[in-house]
Amino acid sequence: MKASSDSRAPQSPALPVKCFLSLVVAILATAGCGYRVARPGDVPKGQDIRVAAFQNYTAQVEAGGVFGGALREELSARGRLAPEGASGPELTGELLTLASVPSALGAQGASAFSLSATVRVRLRDASGVVYEDQAGLGEDYLAGVDVLGTEANRRAALRRLARNLSRELLERMSVAAGF
Repeated sequence: MKASSDSRAPQSPALPVKCFLSLVVAILATAGCGYRVARPGDVPKGQDIRVAAFQNYTAQVEAGGVFGGALREELSARGRLAPEGASGPELTGELLTLASVPSALGAQGASAFSLSATVRVRLRDASGVVYEDQAGLGEDYLAGVDVLGTEANRRAALRRLARNLSRELLERMSVAAGF
């Protein structure tokens, strides 16, 4: 009787092939989804950008205006906001989700909340969509001493979230475009 010091089980030669095929299938599946990252030079350089009204798919009526205003302010701060009615590239936005959930509980109920949003933007010029991106971020806020205080804190968190998400999306666009 011969004792073997190697206690490892033999590896099937089919395992690497299965992993490779799974990877190829995953790449092909995501390639057909229609999502496309802009290549440098796709996004118009040196042109001011108009911001269209935001599409708001949430129950928060004022949220679309808050996010559209934040994008306009960020473009204006970067010196890239085109005047209303100007021709040239137009940035459209969609507020896809907006959720507020308790993030900390105390003896009296929720003492802190987390507000999160997902936004999709598209930059269009005369040739069609030249850039598309989607991002989501969150912002925390505390419960107030009463309902009005909590609502004021939520609205302040919404404005901070819109500002931070606008910065993130425009930063991604400028990196992709190289402007």
